[in-house]
Amino acid sequence: MTAQRPTFGKKVAPSQQGRFARAASQADLSIAARAFLEQDVKRARPERSSAMPWDGADVQVSAGAGKPVWGRRVVARLVDELLIWFAIYLVFNAQLGAAVSTYIVAPQGSPEESMAAVTLFGYGLLFAFIQCVYNIAMEASSLQATLGKMMVGAVVTAKDGTKPGLGGVIMRNTLGRFVVNIIPFYIGYFIGLFKPDKRCVHDMMSSTMVRKRMPGGGAAQVGDVFA
Repeated sequence: MTAQRPTFGKKVAPSQQGRFARAASQADLSIAARAFLEQDVKRARPERSSAMPWDGADVQVSAGAGKPVWGRRVVARLVDELLIWFAIYLVFNAQLGAAVSTYIVAPQGSPEESMAAVTLFGYGLLFAFIQCVYNIAMEASSLQATLGKMMVGAVVTAKDGTKPGLGGVIMRNTLGRFVVNIIPFYIGYFIGLFKPDKRCVHDMMSSTMVRKRMPGGGAAQVGDVFA
């Protein structure tokens, strides 16, 4: 009986033995067959995408947020402003109505017209204050949207689609709103219409954006924008 000669060298793990066996079997294949196997492996392997949600990638984002939108946020803005003015009118209907009537019928440059103008300016400041508090409270909550945005199916998110931070929401509805409103001809708002991520000036200042609310939390293609 012949004794088995000992083998010297590095031991091969069982998992590596299988790999070497597959490599040896592929060595017997033709060049065309090996190319076909490599392409098949590449198709089966999922590729990671580094594209961000506003670049048009079909990626998953949190908070049920999908594609960036512009048209429906305009509708939401109008709805929210009407709701706030309606609430002010319900509380101050007599005083507000009298101020409007006086401003219309009073002679131009008269003390009555000036007093009515000051009164109406005060109601304008009240409207701006209520709108600021209302927007911050609603957008910083778990809803991430005002009543108008909820009605049109929109949600405020951070740039990556996650829930925005309180600081970003405050910046968006204070200094951001002030800056975008003093830019002539509403350019601060219309600039979002021509951007792929649909972000206006106050969105860029606060690192936020407005997206379509997705019922199942899935994302949508950015190119299909509601208008």
